[in-house]
Amino acid sequence: MDTKDIYKLMGKTSEQVKLAYIAFMGDKDATTKQIKDAENSNYAKIGTKQIVSEIVQKLYSKDCIFDVRTSESVQNVSDELSTIIEETANNPKEQKELKNIRSYINKYKEFLTYCEQLADMAKHKQPYSFTEDTDKPFINEEKFLKMVSLLNRKKNIILEGAPGVGKTFLARKIAYQLMGEVRDENIEMVQFHQSYSYEDFVQGIRPSDNGGFEVRNGIFYNFCQKARRSDEPFVFIIDEINRGNLSKIFGEMMMLIEADKRSKKYAIKLTYSEEDDARFYVPSNVYIIGCMNTADRSLAIVDYALRRRFAFCKIAPEFNEVFQAFLSEKIGKQNVENIVKRLNRVNDMILSTPALGSGLEIGHSYFCHAEGITNFDEWWAELCEYELFPYIQEICFDDEDLCRELCNILR
Repeated sequence: MDTKDIYKLMGKTSEQVKLAYIAFMGDKDATTKQIKDAENSNYAKIGTKQIVSEIVQKLYSKDCIFDVRTSESVQNVSDELSTIIEETANNPKEQKELKNIRSYINKYKEFLTYCEQLADMAKHKQPYSFTEDTDKPFINEEKFLKMVSLLNRKKNIILEGAPGVGKTFLARKIAYQLMGEVRDENIEMVQFHQSYSYEDFVQGIRPSDNGGFEVRNGIFYNFCQKARRSDEPFVFIIDEINRGNLSKIFGEMMMLIEADKRSKKYAIKLTYSEEDDARFYVPSNVYIIGCMNTADRSLAIVDYALRRRFAFCKIAPEFNEVFQAFLSEKIGKQNVENIVKRLNRVNDMILSTPALGSGLEIGHSYFCHAEGITNFDEWWAELCEYELFPYIQEICFDDEDLCRELCNILR
């Protein structure tokens, strides 16, 4: 983290920040050297002088002791200050000053949250390797690592394929491989839909607790702010990415997510930014993985401007040896061989039908939840009747003969 600016801690490493936090918290186990290193970081000075003295005096108009050593307690200060801001609507000068202070408090809270994560991080570190993963995707290792490489270079990829090929599951595994460990706190996930908006994703005006309105940051904005305080990879997963109005949702992010625009040089004012708000940019350690069902023919294709900013990875059904070994433990080798034979026939027919084709095959995820099966015939009949047949009827809605033929193959 040599070049990171973490709220006044210019050029400090994550280890130095952690030591500063230890000292500020008054950890009795901290060594003399740790305390000295912490003092050199100016963290205690920032915390006590600017937060305790200046801000608490603004809130209570007197000197007092206020515990601001945790992100939760700082949030309480921010909430109380918001109430005071609402009450000073008739004094614009004072209100602006209070808003500036609240902005600092919120940054301070984010910094404390980061410190708290640093303090807890080492306890839960779990290295990740695709090769050693006992619950890995059925995709072959070479293709998997190629996707990780694409994400690392392009910063943004989209996994596209038929329903049931395990795109969301694969996305999280790609994130783990990129990070080199299982670190879910560095991963955020949302699902787009037709009502999802820029205000949800980036920033917007929302009702406040005091009956007024306030600018509230969206999930991607907060995720980027969190990532800026670290040099580690952060992965943002968007499920059903083609179900939203992408140009409307991304707004200015359309430019900022480009791999060569990930720096302060390209920082801009956002739509709802106030005059004194800092300019926003997407940091270079943020990676985006979108998941897209190619079977959703009723949805608009991905915006061409956005398409240029992503690498597209086709995900196909995998009924390979790894899949067969996995399912054989649950329903027996002979049953698996029969199922795979039928599924390959059905998928071959789907691929060779001009009106269907690639992206509408039956995926392997339908068969991954086969725990505790005691009667194979009953399980298979239910799976066909309530999951596979309805899907085939949907994709073959205008060809009853083909629908009947495909269903008969699976029976």
